Amino acid sequence: MEILMTSIVDLKKSQHNRPHELIKYLSKKHNITVLSINDYWKGKQDNHEEYSADFNDIFENINYHYITDKKIAPIIQELSFTKQLSKISKKNFDIHYNYNTLISGYKFSNHIKTVFDLADDLPAMIRNSPQIPMPLRFFGGLLGDIYLRKNINNSEYVTLTTESLETTCNIPSNKIKIIPNGVNTDNFKPYNKMKEKLGIENFIIGYVGVLREWVDLEPVFKILRYLNKEIKLLVVGKEGRYKENIELAEKYGISDRVIFAGTVPYSQVPKYISAMDICLIPFAQNGISQNALPLKLFEYMACEKPVISTPIPAIKKIAGSVVLYATNEAEYLEKINLLYEDKKLRNTLGKQGRKISEEYSWEKITLKLDNLLETVAYGETNENIFIEPSISEELC
Repeated sequence: MEILMTSIVDLKKSQHNRPHELIKYLSKKHNITVLSINDYWKGKQDNHEEYSADFNDIFENINYHYITDKKIAPIIQELSFTKQLSKISKKNFDIHYNYNTLISGYKFSNHIKTVFDLADDLPAMIRNSPQIPMPLRFFGGLLGDIYLRKNINNSEYVTLTTESLETTCNIPSNKIKIIPNGVNTDNFKPYNKMKEKLGIENFIIGYVGVLREWVDLEPVFKILRYLNKEIKLLVVGKEGRYKENIELAEKYGISDRVIFAGTVPYSQVPKYISAMDICLIPFAQNGISQNALPLKLFEYMACEKPVISTPIPAIKKIAGSVVLYATNEAEYLEKINLLYEDKKLRNTLGKQGRKISEEYSWEKITLKLDNLLETVAYGETNENIFIEPSISEELC
């Protein structure tokens, strides 16, 4: 197939995300052209060249275009991308795969059969985006609501990472296919003696990922001083509120117990996870997080690490009691101490998490998406491919 993908994610400047893996597998079989936002803001904040070097093979197999080279807000880019639209529209595509774009995705959906991959609550993200000036966020959110509805109406199917988005975004059930996030279990696995190799000591609780507005490490900072002095916090990632989190650690007087590793090459992420004793998913309680299914859940579990997470519906459905949950300082303190004192429990949860992660390999997940795209393009399908993995009762 000739596939056009419009993407809200700048694949060259962003940390590893869902579209990187989906494109990697789809490009083995199909010709793919990508039109994405130029997320200059991320490139300005941090140098992602070393991090994204692991993705170079992906770009060798696809045609990649930016909406514009101008350093303007993403929503403005989408409003002024007519030149690229005209250029790319001259090519005949069998299918349009719209990854989270609102305006550009809608424009192409008027001309090409479209599958809309809605991985997040987009209007909520616009209303909370630091890239949009505060006075414009409300109006940006309204515009997001309008174009979200247009995209849903124009698309043949809407693929979701989690069922909660169906209600939040009011999507007709006959248009929905669940295509969850996943993990490469060949890359994400336990690595031995990583504390020693990375020069890290002590008992480590850790977080890996962006430090965007939906990530809330403050409760952990607050209780860190009440934990055993052997316990330290390792934060891997820089995108977003990196400086603000360093300042929070200073504010609570625990800077000497927090290791800010910054951005590391993606190939090294499993090794940093392997150096952790407990892994965290500390999301703020808002619309963005409640409709999320973080990749880090599967990456942590594939590395056989116990996880403490904000109680996110999709995580609770997939992992059940294999993950521990915390919503406030007291609960973080209780759950961290529980795992700190019980090595057997840590190992048990880690082994159970690995079993779950193996049901969510990117290769299996991309097969589901590939089948759906071919269904829309050619009208053929194998409905069995849409059966979602489920956790076994013995793990709950």
